Amino acid sequence: MPRIYTGSSDPLDFCRRHFPTIEVARKRYEAGEGPDNRGNCFSYEDDHPDYEGENYHCVVCKRLLTERDN
Repeated sequence: MPRIYTGSSDPLDFCRRHFPTIEVARKRYEAGEGPDNRGNCFSYEDDHPDYEGENYHCVVCKRLLTERDN
């Protein structure tokens, strides 16, 4: 699944089951200001690192992300 960046520029990764719609993501994660006064850094459907063999977990259910979540 793509990655979401919060308004504060924090990366969030999700499994397929928990990836939110754009409307839900905006409500939950858009608030904030990025580092160095860059303004709101919210971003939806950004590229993410390859999950296979890495230590990335879904922010909702904490399940280890695998190739099927790419």
